[in-house]
Formats: sequence, structure tokens, C-alpha cells
Amino acid sequence: MDQSKHASSKSSDQDSGNHILKIYTLGRFQVRFGERMLFDATGRFKKIGELLMYLITQRGKHGTPEAILETIWPDHEYTNPRNVFKNMIYRLKQSLEQMQIPEAKTLISYSYGAYGWNVNAQYWLDADVFENLCQEARGLSNIDPFLAAEKYREALTLYLGHYLPECQPCSWVMTKRHYYRRLFVRSVSDLLAFQKEHRLFSQITEDCEKALSIEEFDENIHLFYMEALLEEGKTAQARTHYEYITSLNYNELGEKPSPAMQRIYKAIKLNSAKAELDYIDLRQMLVDRDEAQGALLCEPDTFRLFCRLERRRAERENRSVHVGLLSLTGPTLQTASSKQLQQSMECLREVLIRSLRRADMISAWNDTQYTVLLPGLNLEQAENLLQRVRENFKAARLVEDMVLRSSVHSFLPPEYRLPQD
Repeated sequence: MDQSKHASSKSSDQDSGNHILKIYTLGRFQVRFGERMLFDATGRFKKIGELLMYLITQRGKHGTPEAILETIWPDHEYTNPRNVFKNMIYRLKQSLEQMQIPEAKTLISYSYGAYGWNVNAQYWLDADVFENLCQEARGLSNIDPFLAAEKYREALTLYLGHYLPECQPCSWVMTKRHYYRRLFVRSVSDLLAFQKEHRLFSQITEDCEKALSIEEFDENIHLFYMEALLEEGKTAQARTHYEYITSLNYNELGEKPSPAMQRIYKAIKLNSAKAELDYIDLRQMLVDRDEAQGALLCEPDTFRLFCRLERRRAERENRSVHVGLLSLTGPTLQTASSKQLQQSMECLREVLIRSLRRADMISAWNDTQYTVLLPGLNLEQAENLLQRVRENFKAARLVEDMVLRSSVHSFLPPEYRLPQD
């Protein structure tokens, strides 16, 4: 264990008292001693706060005044950087002394012309305690998994947000921020896996809700959450959450549901239909298939959802979106057996997936029709794309005289409606 961890671990034993300097960096920056708060890196203390954040982030390391100023404020030029820095250090120490901290004069160390944070001083730092608890929990996972889970939950109560969020444009903070963020996500996943193994579903939903308030886009946490909701019989809540996160990912990141998200949606639909299946067996049945290289095949409900989302996006961007309808027709359709019709629809599905783009979405609307969402194309391009689908389907010649017809409809104006079930 390095010095910084030793100092903060030693200080954490006294965390219940008010006689130690407490520094909060996860989710907000605060420096407290008892009931007194030094500053939160805003207002007239902004530069002093940034200097203190830098020294704490670089704890265990020393830097020259010139190097520190250049790192924190690279756009500033100083005639006499050493004097400017000494003045800032003086003001920082004075602020710490005004809080009546016993070791205020020793918190900033000086050695051979370089300055740094004194890791041997008595202080409590949430980031170090969080890191130590996560590492301790990981070490206990194979020895005493229940104690490990307690340590994980204790650690996660400290992680209220990303490291030093006040430093959004600061390059010097990013390495530490990414490190604590990865540690948080990994620890949450380890905890949820343990809880799932022991069927602690109410704890899963509670911890997922806390974690998702910080890591809104982590798919793994969302999957744990929806699985737990299904196990608790909260199918409607799971469905609502699926639609929420799907919409969020599509609007914010432009991402479609992954194979894992599609599987959980199928599980939600089966639960909605009250299928008499155990969920563990159900997950085993929904075997993972290779991610499609072409268009995304989705359920009609999901297709409707994405049509609404794409329409809103198109209205904001003042452009058109087109929906295609492909129908099997012809004399053979009336006499085709159910097996022939099923084979033709399967053939059409494969042709669509191969012929369309990754950005496109398709859905089987009924026994003889597929709908296609074609974002980013004008009317002519959409018609040409469906013409290629018809040609590729005809080349397959699966059933003689069965014809594939297509039509393209503008997703705007608003009066357009999708085909009804």
C-alpha cells in the first residue's frame, strides 16, 4: 500500500469524529473540518481551489511552481511564475489555518524547490477510502463473498459522482477520473453478480437505481436491473425502463438495441404474456445469435418506438424519413401452404438483412408483410434501395409466381400512420 493510501486509511478510522480534515472529491469537491467548510472551488476561492484539487490529485508527487502553473493554467503567461505560485500557496495555507486545522502548516510539503500534498499528514479522502474498500472487497470475493458484498456496498455509498466534476476541461484530472469510474463500474458489476447468484433481487434493484443515477448509459447495469424487475414480477416497470433506456440511447448516442437488449425485450414480452417458463430457463432458450451485419430486425412494438423517435429527430433537423412496406402477393400466395409462406418470409427476412444498411430497421408486420425504417435517405434513394431488395428476392426464386411488391411512404407529414396489427 502506498503512502497516500496509508494516510487516508489511517484517517478513515477517525471518520466518525470531527477532528480530522475531510476531503470530498467524488461527485463534488469539498474540504471540511468539523462544521467548517473551506471552499468548493467557486467564487473568489476558485484558483486556490483548483490548486488544491491539483495537489490532491497528484498526491505523492512534487512539482516545480513553473510546471504546476503550466499544467493547471496552460493559457496563462506569468512574468514571475515562482512569485505568483508562492503567493497562491501562502493564501492556500492561510485558508487552511483559518479553519483551525491543527496540521494546516504541514499539509503542503516543500522539497528541493518543488511542492506537493503531504501524504503523511492526517486527513480523510473519500477517493482513497473508496479505492481501498473496492480492493478489499475484490480480495474477499473468493474467501467471504458476503463480507465482500458489504464492502462493495460501503464503497459505493462514497461514489456520489465522477471525480472532481468541477474540472470538466482539465486534462490533468482525466486519468484519475477514468480510473475511479472504471473501478466504480467494475465494483457495481461484481456486487450485482453476487446478488443475482444469491437471488437478492430487491437489493439489485436498489443498487442499480443508485448506480444508474451516476452511470446512466452502462448497459450491463440496465440489464441487471430489468432482469431483477422481471424476477420480482414487475414486468410493466421493466418494460417502461426498457423503452426509456432505448429512447435515451437512440436520442443521445444514435445507438440501436444490442443483441442483449433485444433478448431482455423478448423476455419482457413473454412475461407480459404470462408464459409459464422459469426465467433462468427462458434466458437459456434465448440463445445469443451473432450480431447482424445488415439491418436490425426488431419486434413491431420496438419498430413503432423507433419510428416515433426518428420522426421527432427528423422534425428537429427539418428532414424527411421514409418507411417502406414490402408485401408478398401474386397468384401463388392464395394457394401457398403455410410452410411455403413461412419459407418465403424467412427468405425475405434474410434478403432484407443483407440488402439494407446497418442504420435501417425491419419488422415482420404480419404473415405476408415487412416494414422497413429508412432514416437518412431521400425518396428516390429509398425507392432504389427497395428495388434492390425486390431484385434480390426474385433471384432467390423460392416459390414460383410469388411476387414481392414495395411502397415507400414519407414519415412526414404527421397524418401518416403505420400499418395496424
